[in-house]
Order: sequence, then C-alpha cells, then structure tokens
Amino acid sequence: MEQQPDVVDVRGLACPQPVILTRQALERSQQDRITAVVDNETARDNIVKMARSLSCGVEVDQRGDGFYIAITKPEDFGAALEPQENLLFLVASDSLGRGSEDLGKLLMKNLFYTLSEQGGLGKVIIFINSGVKLACTGSPALDFLFELQQDGAEIFACGTCLDYFKLKDQLSVGQVTNLYTILDYLQKVPRVIYL
Repeated sequence: MEQQPDVVDVRGLACPQPVILTRQALERSQQDRITAVVDNETARDNIVKMARSLSCGVEVDQRGDGFYIAITKPEDFGAALEPQENLLFLVASDSLGRGSEDLGKLLMKNLFYTLSEQGGLGKVIIFINSGVKLACTGSPALDFLFELQQDGAEIFACGTCLDYFKLKDQLSVGQVTNLYTILDYLQKVPRVIYL
C-alpha cells in the first residue's frame, strides 16, 4: 500500500511562515514527498522557489480551497540542506527598504526570523549606523538574533555607531567592534549581503 505524503496546511499564515513551515516539514519528513497547501499566489510562488532552490521536483494543483503544492525530494536532498559557510550580512539600518518605515521595520524583523530558522552556522552579522538598534534592548529582532548567536552566528555592532546613538549600555546581543575589524571581515568573507 502506497504511503500518503505528509501534508502541511499553511493557509491563512503571513509571510514568511508558509515557506519556513514547508521547509521544516521537508527536512523532518521521512517521506520523499510532501504536499503544502496555501491560499494565495504569493505563498504558492515563494514555496515553489524555495523547493526548486533545494533541487526538489514541484507540481502545483489549484483547487477550490487553495493551491496544493506537491514537493518531491531529490536523492541527494541532505546535501542541499548543508549550511552555507562564510556569509556576511552588513546591516546599515533598522528598517529594510524605502517607503513606509513601519513596513521596513516589520520586514527587517521577518528577515531575522527567517534567518534564525535557517540557523546561524557560517553567518557573520555586522550592524552599523542605525542598524545597531536591532542588537539593543527593545529591538523586535532581538529574540531571533539570540537564536542565531546560539546557533553559531558571529554578531558585531559598531562601537562608534553605538556611541553616536547613545546605545552602548543597551547592547544585548553580540559584541562591540570597530571599523578595522569590520573591514577585515569584509575583505576575508567572500559573500557579503548589504542590508
């Protein structure tokens, strides 16, 4: 008798939860195939992109109650899950993108939530300018940064920037650094993402 695939129903959940929960189901499932159920095109497209980035086969079936995304793992699925080494995030603002500042702060929080779900191994996160606020008391991203640090991420905040914003005594995660060390990391880490 053929085993039914695991089903992860993520209808009604806000981004990035459908992608994160689907990826977690893929990683945990003992089966070669899972099905994710979503209720909107954006979640459908994001899950399809994530699955394809892991070299999975994808089939989408639209039904009256949502999109059913059948995801088939490749034989070497475990290799696709290996953490990416030497990835540096240079965070220069406490808000992501331009336009609405409230939306930008929500996006930044969601970015660190998503990163924390991927784990911290091989990641270096450096906060400069107003980005240092994210590593300080009261930051909406603080819990996710703690998780990243516990999972092996190196986290630094520019001391000059902390002084400028009068936040040095409020740094809650990571350690104070200087421009010399920041430049050293920028030169030796091959993959840098600027935020």
